[in-house]
Order: sequence, then C-alpha cells, then structure tokens
Amino acid sequence: MFFFRLDEILNRQRCFALDSLVTLENGKQMSMEEVQVGDRVLAYDDRTKQIIVTDVLTMLHRETNQFSRPLHPFFLLQNKNKNCRSALFKQLTTDSRQQLTLTPSHLLLTDVHGYLMAKDIRIGMNVFVLNSNNHSFTLETITNIDTIVRLGFIAPLTNEGTLIVNNIATSCYATVHNHQLAHRVLLPMRWWYRLFGVSHVSKEINGIHWFPKTLYKLTEFFLPSMFDQ
Repeated sequence: MFFFRLDEILNRQRCFALDSLVTLENGKQMSMEEVQVGDRVLAYDDRTKQIIVTDVLTMLHRETNQFSRPLHPFFLLQNKNKNCRSALFKQLTTDSRQQLTLTPSHLLLTDVHGYLMAKDIRIGMNVFVLNSNNHSFTLETITNIDTIVRLGFIAPLTNEGTLIVNNIATSCYATVHNHQLAHRVLLPMRWWYRLFGVSHVSKEINGIHWFPKTLYKLTEFFLPSMFDQ
C-alpha cells in the first residue's frame, strides 16, 4: 500500500489525462492514449495564430492506467497499484462546455496573458477553442475550474510544440513558465527526430523521455529559478 501527499504529486507530473482527445489531420478525434508517434495532428501556429498540421515526434512523458475521483479533503491519495502513477489535475470548463484536464504545471494558451500554467488560469480568462469546421479558433471563457486526481497521464511532443487537446489550443510543455524558451531548448531533440525519424519505441515505454529528463536535472541544478516550484 502506497501513500502520496498531493503536493508531491503536483510537483512530479506535468501532462494531460490519458482520455484527452487530439484532432487528426483528417478531422477525426482520437484519445491521447491511442496516439502513435508519426501521427499528424492539428496544432496552434504561434507565428500566424492559425491552425496547423504537425507531426507527433515522441512522448515526453507517459504513464498508463487511469481513473478519476474528487480531490480528497485530507490531501492524501491512496494508491493500491504500485504500477499506476497518480497525478493531480486541473479540469477547466469553458462556456460552451468544452473541458480540458491537465496537470497544474502544464502550459495553456490564453488570449491576453499568453501561455500560462494551468494552476494560474482563473475563471473569466479566455482560451482558444477550435471551431466545428476545424478551420479557425473562437475565444471562449473559462467558467469553472475543478481539481481532480487521476491515474495515468501522457505528454506528446509535436514538431510545432503545440497541440489542440479537447478542441483547446495548448502547449506540449510544462514546468518552465516560458513556452517559447522550452520550444527553443528542445530544438536539438526535434531536429534529431526530423533527421533520423520518429521513435516507434517511445510510445510503448512508460516514464520520462531521457533527453528532457537529463536537461531538466542539469537546468534545475544550475538555474533552479527557471522552473515551477
């Protein structure tokens, strides 16, 4: 029997819920758990502010198995399966009932404040929501924010560094407050996959990808102020 304090969970996981949906190039939606490296998905283009098609290169972080339940009032989660990894999520709901579930340190695009961590999103802020024709975005207002616990999470990396998840424009990155900085830092990793092809093994391996894990540890040691605390 394993017990985790929720503040430890919060500091450890930075991903999406496994049942989150991405939109493929053909317009169909697929759960993030089923996404394969090499899939072409819709994303947000930071330069043109338009929808773009991008490739899934690898998984930055992946842990399988999932369930959800309300946040326990005593801030303690009992995990009976040592093979499952627990995470604390922010569940954001817009005025049209679009819902996005991501860990507190994951970055989300807003209209006024740019990319913010999910824990810094407030009711009344606006996010970019994909229109039903999949050709443009509409601004929608966050009307509700819940905190839930789930088992299982995933963080795909795309060539663009962004994703449209549950019809909402998001970043692939977490932990670092600056989306553009994270995208530049992982440029060598994206180049590697463009030169040598996508990793067909990475989709099957649980845990954090070795490159961002190593980079995180080095940067945390030399420049700890860059990361969410």
